[in-house]
Amino acid sequence: MAIKVKTGWQVLLVAIWINFSGTVRWMLFAKPKFDALYKGRGLDFPNALANNILWILWGVLAAVLVVFLSKKFSMLHTFYLSYLAAFVMHWIVLWNAAALPLDLLWIAVPWSLVEVFIAALIANRLQCRGAAN
Repeated sequence: MAIKVKTGWQVLLVAIWINFSGTVRWMLFAKPKFDALYKGRGLDFPNALANNILWILWGVLAAVLVVFLSKKFSMLHTFYLSYLAAFVMHWIVLWNAAALPLDLLWIAVPWSLVEVFIAALIANRLQCRGAAN
């Protein structure tokens, strides 16, 4: 039972970081780009409560991925695999759907690299601390 509780705390802390970082990135850089992209197509960007809840869920699922990878892999491997699964695949899908403002990637790539690196670092540090107890 203690392992499940510890893992739950790890997921919670990593999810808080991912959702905080993603929200700041969204508010400062991504939202204006997506609004302009959709407005240029005569559409409104979907920004209902359900959409925002789904993004929070995405952050929690990304945290689950990071934490569980950190249990099996080194911090750097956790970082690489998490980044590939969470962000690179996400952007490929958006690009394929013609819903990705490509000029956003100049900010989004470095920001998300740091975001996932810190998430992997948090998970790894909590993993090591838990192993010492």
